[in-house]
Amino acid sequence: MKKDKKISLNVVITLIIVSIFMTFATTYFVINMLYYNKYKEYKLLGEAEAYVNKFFYKDDVDKENLIDGAVGGYIGGLQDKYSRYQNLESTNQNSESQMGVHTGIGISVTLADDGYINIEEVSENSPSSKAGLKVGDIIVCVNGNDVAKTGYEQSVMAIQDGAPDSELTLGIKRGEVTSDFTLKREKIEIITVEGELLDNSVAHISISKFNEKTPEQLSEKMKELIDDGAKGIIFDLRNNGGGLVSSVEKCLDPLLPEGDIAVAIYKNGDKDTIIKSDAEETDISMVILINENSASGAELFSASLRDFKNVDLIGQNSYGKGVMQDTFKLSDGSTIVLTVARYKTTKSECYNGIGLAPDYEVKDDDQTSTDEQLDKALEVIKGKIN
Repeated sequence: MKKDKKISLNVVITLIIVSIFMTFATTYFVINMLYYNKYKEYKLLGEAEAYVNKFFYKDDVDKENLIDGAVGGYIGGLQDKYSRYQNLESTNQNSESQMGVHTGIGISVTLADDGYINIEEVSENSPSSKAGLKVGDIIVCVNGNDVAKTGYEQSVMAIQDGAPDSELTLGIKRGEVTSDFTLKREKIEIITVEGELLDNSVAHISISKFNEKTPEQLSEKMKELIDDGAKGIIFDLRNNGGGLVSSVEKCLDPLLPEGDIAVAIYKNGDKDTIIKSDAEETDISMVILINENSASGAELFSASLRDFKNVDLIGQNSYGKGVMQDTFKLSDGSTIVLTVARYKTTKSECYNGIGLAPDYEVKDDDQTSTDEQLDKALEVIKGKIN
C-alpha cells in the first residue's frame, strides 16, 4: 500500500515537472517568435542605415532628418490621410495653434509683383502696430537679407520663425523712403470668429476653425450682435476645416437642449460621449452655411444643430470627415497623430466619406462678385424671423 502511494506521488511530481517544462517551452517559443518577427520588421532599417553610413557620398548627414523620415514613413504606411508624425517643431506649432495663439508680429502679407512683400493688414495692438507699420508698407529686407533675392516663402518663414520676445529687423519701404524697424515677436491671439449685422436684424457670424479661444470669441460676438438687434443668426462655416472637439462642444452648449449630443465609436465597438449639452439653450433662429471645405468639427457642429434644432444647412455638400484623431507624445517630445474613432450625433449616422447634404443647395459663382450662398441664407433666415 505504501509502495502504491509512493508511485502515485512520483507520477504527480513527474506530471508537474512536465507541465512546468511545457509551459516554459511554449512561452519561450512564443517570445522568440515575437522577437524574431520584430527583428525581421526592423532588420531592413538597420541594413539601410549600414549602406548609408558606408556608401552615401555626403558626410554631413542629418541624423534627426533621418529619424523624422523613418518615423514619418512608418506612420505614412498606415495609408490614413489623417494620421501623421509631427517632429518637435511641428508639435510645438500645432500646440500653439490649438491653444488659439501664435508667435508673430501681427501682419497679413501678399507677394508683390517685384518679388517683395506687401503688408495687407496690421493687427491692432500687435508688435507691428506698436512699431508703426502700416497697411501698404513694403517689406524689402528681413534681418538684412533682401527679400527678392532670398525669396518670398523663405522671407515669410524668417519673419514667422522665432520665440516670443525675439527681435526682428524689417527694412520697410514707404513711398520713396526705406527705413529699418525693429520689432519683438509676441504671442498673438488667433481670431477665429468674425461677425457683422446684416439688414439690422441678422447676425452673420463666420467661424474659421475651432481652437481653445473660439468658444469665448463666439460668445462675445453673439452677445454683441444680439445686443445690436439681431433676431436670427447665420453661422458661416464655409472653408472651416474643424479643430478641437472640446471647442465644438463649448460652442454648441448654449445653443442646444440638454442631453448627449455626439458619440465616438472605437474599433472595439466601445462608445464614448464626446459632446454633451446642459439645460440652457437659445431660442434664436439659426441657419448654417457649408461648402465642400467644411470638414470635421465644422461638420459635427452643423450636424448637431441640424439634428437637435432643425437648423437648415445651405450651400454645398460638405467634405465628409467623420473620424477623430488623438495625439500621442514620443520620448523626445515629438508626437504621432492617429485616427482612433468614428463619430456621429446620437440622432444620425456617421457622415465620413459622405458629407452633409445641404437643405438648400447653392453653388457659389466665382465669376460674379455676389455671394449667392450668403444671399440664400439671408432669405431663409428672414423667413424664419419675420
